[in-house]
Amino acid sequence: MKLTQGVCVLTLAVFLSACGGGGDGYYNQNSDSGSTTTPTTPSTDQELANSVLNSVKQEGKYLFGAYDLNNESLSKGYIDHALDTFAQGPLKLTLDIRKVDLTKYTDHYREKCFINSTTDYRACYVFKGEEIKSLLTGYNDWDFDITADDLKNIKLASDNISPNLQEYQSNTRIYIFENENKDKNFQDVTITGAFAYPFQQSWGLQQTKQKRFVLINSTTSDYKITTTTMVQDPQTGQPNEKEVTTGAMSVYKDNTSTDGDLYVIQGGSGFNVLINDNPNVPFAEPISFVVNSTPGNTNNATYRVRLGKNQVLSLPNITGIEGSRVENEAPTTNIQKFNGSIYLEGQNIFTFKQDLNGSTLDFKHVINGVSIEGQSTNQNGVVSTTLKSPFAQKFTF
Repeated sequence: MKLTQGVCVLTLAVFLSACGGGGDGYYNQNSDSGSTTTPTTPSTDQELANSVLNSVKQEGKYLFGAYDLNNESLSKGYIDHALDTFAQGPLKLTLDIRKVDLTKYTDHYREKCFINSTTDYRACYVFKGEEIKSLLTGYNDWDFDITADDLKNIKLASDNISPNLQEYQSNTRIYIFENENKDKNFQDVTITGAFAYPFQQSWGLQQTKQKRFVLINSTTSDYKITTTTMVQDPQTGQPNEKEVTTGAMSVYKDNTSTDGDLYVIQGGSGFNVLINDNPNVPFAEPISFVVNSTPGNTNNATYRVRLGKNQVLSLPNITGIEGSRVENEAPTTNIQKFNGSIYLEGQNIFTFKQDLNGSTLDFKHVINGVSIEGQSTNQNGVVSTTLKSPFAQKFTF
């Protein structure tokens, strides 16, 4: 993945990056400007624990279940933006497309998905662009074919930003693969291209409905596929088939799991998301996300739905979440960095704030060497959190 000046980088083994805002912005203006502490082992130091915990409360309400995509008055930190984009975007699409009855779409079938590949001879079903709306429910206000008109009146911070806006001009393409082994048949789903979807965020001015532009291509993802696409010949104007190597995000369902449905993220899968909600600056701000997951070991990034219907998101090795944000009013530049791991478990971990009264969310994170473990309870939309570590504490959002 190409990194350029002007793009803040967050590396997870899940790999994130962010520079945009919501509410008070990604960075608490009252936090220490430029201060970063990243010990390698969990710390019991009270001052450090308080500092890290306060930063996470500000920037990562998602980690406690206190996030709401559609609540315009709820400030969204940069951890919130990054994780919600992962959950509501590529992950959710690759899960929902599995519900489609493929026997009704024989015209979308390819005998060999990647025609010129010498390493992948699988057949597949391919769904593209706006037709995806006719397959799935709940996506009516999404855009699966991004054009220059969709990006009108958006700018990037500089010419050095990569990917540029022209790269965002693409449609969405979803591949569902056949396999010689029936146990693996249609369990591997890959998504590439671009799409956009809405979220709510108000800065107390005029705009409340915002949009995230998501791009999965060779610039944003270390995992690559080589496929063919129809492009217009510049001389004849006729469509021609052309081989293209592009980035992708792949999610494989492991049917050997003895505890519900287990989904494994392909290592190197990644995307960029462009957010234009921050009125402090005239340009849109990018987030980058790459999953450096390794199947079969403790660094494996997974999403699971247990037999009892509990959902589990396990991102076990965040090697760096960092970024900076300029505040014009102060003026200050706040720089923060987080690393560690993320673990969430509950009935509705991605929409916990809208869950039933009395529902609970268990979390166990390690952020900058500080263990943050406890449980949140939904009390009619108010999230009440009880910590076990780094120390016993209760708070509400």
